[in-house]
Amino acid sequence: MTSLRVRPRLANRPRRHAQRGVILILTLIALVLLLIGVAAMMRTTNNATAVIGNLAFRRDLTNRAEVAIATAKAVLNSGGALFTDTSRSSDSAVNNYSATRLANASSIGVPSVLLSNSAYTTAGYQCLPAGCTPGADGVVLRWVIDRQCSGTAGTALTFNIADCGYLGTTKDKGGTDWLNPKKPGSSARGLFRISVRVTGPRNTEAYIQTTAG
Repeated sequence: MTSLRVRPRLANRPRRHAQRGVILILTLIALVLLLIGVAAMMRTTNNATAVIGNLAFRRDLTNRAEVAIATAKAVLNSGGALFTDTSRSSDSAVNNYSATRLANASSIGVPSVLLSNSAYTTAGYQCLPAGCTPGADGVVLRWVIDRQCSGTAGTALTFNIADCGYLGTTKDKGGTDWLNPKKPGSSARGLFRISVRVTGPRNTEAYIQTTAG
């Protein structure tokens, strides 16, 4: 009698694929890319916020400059310390005034003495607040008034085209008449330049200029 042996069927073993773990790697790469994107977005947002903040500071400093301009014009107007021709012929540090044209800085068209805190203090010019010490808002106003004349301070400076700038009279025709300039008449007024430097928080600066006569 012949006996048959039945071999038990072995369970199919799963094949090991070479792709095992690739999905995990791709997931990690995607997470890294997402983190980089988030970091870049946050940095862009922070930069935009800083720029907007600086622009707001500059706008505020520009508005603050009006205080210095009003103070400067007050000493030049009727009743002010520099209203008479005699007082205008000499420098007055206490009024931030130069009887002659101040030299401009090479980088921007404002007096160089206004760019250096030490030079400004050495010249004896005043600040707001007093002592050039920032107040609670961190703002300091510095300004200078320079008469647009060449010559030596303390001497009688004549208003004329060659040596001084001046504000025209009602007799000036305007238009192309500037091609034939004429000396100012007796009613012409001298020209004064007011330059203001305002410093504030975050090392923000603003420069404002205007003229007066």
